[in-house]
Amino acid sequence: MNRNVRGMLRVWMAATLVSLAVLTGCVAPAGKAAPTHDTQTTAPDRNVRETSAVALRSPLSDTEWRLIEIQSMDDSIGATRPDDPSLYTMSLKGDGTVAMRLNCNRAMGSWSADAGPERSGGSFRFGPLAGTRALCPPPSLDERVVADSEYVRSYLLKNGRLYLSLMADGGIYAWEPHPDVPFLTEPDKDLEEAIRRASPDYTKGVVDVEGSIGRGRYVYGRVDLNGDGRDEVFVYLLGSIFCGTGGCNLMLFTATGNGYSLINEFTTARLPIIVSAEKTKGWKNIIWMKSGGGVPPFYLSHTFNGKRYVEGSSLPADKAPEGMRYLAGELTFEKGIPLEPRN
Repeated sequence: MNRNVRGMLRVWMAATLVSLAVLTGCVAPAGKAAPTHDTQTTAPDRNVRETSAVALRSPLSDTEWRLIEIQSMDDSIGATRPDDPSLYTMSLKGDGTVAMRLNCNRAMGSWSADAGPERSGGSFRFGPLAGTRALCPPPSLDERVVADSEYVRSYLLKNGRLYLSLMADGGIYAWEPHPDVPFLTEPDKDLEEAIRRASPDYTKGVVDVEGSIGRGRYVYGRVDLNGDGRDEVFVYLLGSIFCGTGGCNLMLFTATGNGYSLINEFTTARLPIIVSAEKTKGWKNIIWMKSGGGVPPFYLSHTFNGKRYVEGSSLPADKAPEGMRYLAGELTFEKGIPLEPRN
């Protein structure tokens, strides 16, 4: 971000905050210190406890972003950029909650925004963020993002990007839309146990017939499909026992108090899984490419019937449907997590 753009953002955001303060009568008394709080607490503050109505009216609702830079107002410092923007993502959900991936950590909290007259900018606040505190490999921006979150005061949508400005010229966080959510390859023992329960034929006796090539692998991805604040989990299975000419087995689980429960098992699917903003019975529609077996490729949508997903309409293959793409990336068998069979 060059100096001219940075200056324009500063002027615009300052003017927006002043106009919103005048309209709402929320100007703080002169000399009063900004409130502080523990950014790692689990208790939301009173000002952001009921943010759903505000979030639903905001153009930022149900959007996904990844961090591209943190711009200092001091030219001698310049911009700080993450080595891999895909490790720093932010999901602003329509129910007023926010979910972040911050390198090796995760954070959850709330957000609220009041749009200005043109809706391209306005005031913005995060509630306290609660999250994990693992020591991520350096360099990492996870602690800085959490610490700065309480000082965010305004937003601006410009040229497809989201700029979150800190109070008192503290800096600007620049985010870009994040349509691709890569598959995860960190082993999850509870998830593996759920996969084995849902795969009764995946036993050592069957697998060992083919030797080492018979052992399966898996990758997975997390997404909140029904807006309840808890992620569902897509699992994509790899290996000869799970795959055919039309793709590989896909499972969908929901988290329970003691593990995972199966919602759906799809015999064949191809990645990525497209999650649409459109909903059926409160659950987002899901779509993926169908091909193989001599059938021309096409996209097949799936809608929720109240208990599980069922096949919906077919869509032409020449244009990808709109939506977030989950389990994205170049997948090979070697990248999958080894899955031990049942005894």
